[in-house]
Amino acid sequence: MLVSLDVLNARIKYFRLRELPPTMTSSAINLHRSQALPDRAPYLVNAAYDLLFVCGGLALILSAACLHRFGLDTNQAQQSTPLMALGIVGTYLLAGPHTGATIYRLYGERENRRRFILVAYVLPALLATLFVAGLFAPVVAQMEAVLYLLLVWHHYMAQSYGVAMMYCARAGMKLSGKDKRSTKAVLYLAVAVAVAQQFTAGWQRQSFLHIPLPHMAFLPEPLLMGLQVLLLLSILVFLAQQLIWASTANRQSMPLPAIFTLLVTAAFLTLGRNLSDIVWLFVPNFFHATQYLSVVFAFDLRGNGAKDQTDNAPEPFELLSSRYVRYFLLSLALFSGLPFTLSAMGFPLNLCTALAFFALSLHHFAADACIWKLKDKSVHSRLVS
Repeated sequence: MLVSLDVLNARIKYFRLRELPPTMTSSAINLHRSQALPDRAPYLVNAAYDLLFVCGGLALILSAACLHRFGLDTNQAQQSTPLMALGIVGTYLLAGPHTGATIYRLYGERENRRRFILVAYVLPALLATLFVAGLFAPVVAQMEAVLYLLLVWHHYMAQSYGVAMMYCARAGMKLSGKDKRSTKAVLYLAVAVAVAQQFTAGWQRQSFLHIPLPHMAFLPEPLLMGLQVLLLLSILVFLAQQLIWASTANRQSMPLPAIFTLLVTAAFLTLGRNLSDIVWLFVPNFFHATQYLSVVFAFDLRGNGAKDQTDNAPEPFELLSSRYVRYFLLSLALFSGLPFTLSAMGFPLNLCTALAFFALSLHHFAADACIWKLKDKSVHSRLVS
């Protein structure tokens, strides 16, 4: 009986792997395995979808189109009817549901309610108290606005870091604490830049969501510029590390979507004020929200596959459509229904809308930090395994 050369080679590799001496290092074993086994695809859907909707490609394309049309004239861009319509659509159809998805997962799973009592019950009670106080004391709304601006980029960077680690895990790559140093350096410096911007004169906002902000510009401009230079250097070190890993025989670099996600998020904080304002028009809705919803839908699909192994299990489109409608209606009731109800009672609509936004966003920041840890077996099994 004749046996092809390819089959013989495959059998030889198989028996060589079985006969590895027990004294071999783990790196050598991983090298042999990588030669014998195909690489796992890290993407949630595919390369095109992930690079657009998870890694920030869509926000970059929209920012480039806006810059081509309006240059750095932020005021003209904000007054453009198409951009206003795009912003409204993105806010209601993407940003709102992404917050609704967090609330649904936190309170829709008994285990989450039991494990995260502070976030599920204590924090909402505190935020509800601040919400009511803000209706009568404007200084409360100002404090919440400042707190939101200080935390929002940390939330964005932490989410992108988590997504990058998810991509690494999906590719079968395990990073040690030492391996993560350059990655965490980018994360921490990006957060430091974002916080410093709020206390620098050139970045000081006069108001946010029609809430006047207190004067906080006490940091010198050179300090912010120095932090931005350090951030750029950390990005270069990170890229150099990936190139070294890619050229080393027993190492692999982080997957492309992991690198792209981290660098796009951090790079937004190296921009000047005018360019940053243009990019900021698209980041919340068409990067952060689409990224979050993509992860949530992947999580929902895997959970459905694990629970429903019967003929009555819903089709993926039916499941995701049903979940999205729930996320959308929940966010619509909280972000719009609540403020309009209070405004009908005589409270200013702008104030009610801002207070609802701050309360829901701050709760969202805290809840996300709890329910999306890759170390959690339920999360790991549905996003990685």
